[in-house]
Amino acid sequence: MAKFVVFDMDGVLADTEPLHRESCRALLEKLRLDVAAILPKAYARSKREFWGEVARENGLLYTADELTRWEFDLLIGIVREHGLRPTAGLCETLQKLRGAGCTLAVASSSDRVYVQAILEMTGLKGYFSAVVCGNDVAAAKPAPDVYLRALELCGAEAGQAAAVEDSDTGIAAAKAAGLYCVGFDAVSDEKFRQKFTFADAVVHDMREVLPLLAAHFEEKGV
Repeated sequence: MAKFVVFDMDGVLADTEPLHRESCRALLEKLRLDVAAILPKAYARSKREFWGEVARENGLLYTADELTRWEFDLLIGIVREHGLRPTAGLCETLQKLRGAGCTLAVASSSDRVYVQAILEMTGLKGYFSAVVCGNDVAAAKPAPDVYLRALELCGAEAGQAAAVEDSDTGIAAAKAAGLYCVGFDAVSDEKFRQKFTFADAVVHDMREVLPLLAAHFEEKGV
């Protein structure tokens, strides 16, 4: 049987979370809103959900879609300025997974224009057979939609697949889709640390993912 590994992007393929906070801060400042009060509410949430809430609570005339696209435009510019690199050990891990016969995919809550830009800027695009983004599906994580779509595109069943996620929201999505899920805990700021309660395993180094997945697939007879 074939094996499939689906990766979240932000915080997993690259340490983009500080850049997301920077772009969110920049947009809140442009809108002349209370950054200190609002910014913490954005972490590990769908941008459309977050910006929809911000618009409603602050009487903004912009829609959630308009604000989301505006932030992604700011974010892509910030990423280009920072010269983003893949997570340490990631490329080695991806190469070994492909060498072991795994098909690789991305399942992200972020919009496609941003996801594609990150994959191209980091040189990771060629590793993945399928890329599913938040604006490709009806519901963002923790709904399972992005994972179900990734399985569909790869022609896979959940029993053949595993996920790598860095947030409780993403883990919930992967588990709801029926996937084995490895939690990637690389957060240095304690206030953003996740609980990983429902992860099947937790690692702190991307290179620890490979033996866990190998053991899982062997146990499943995949």
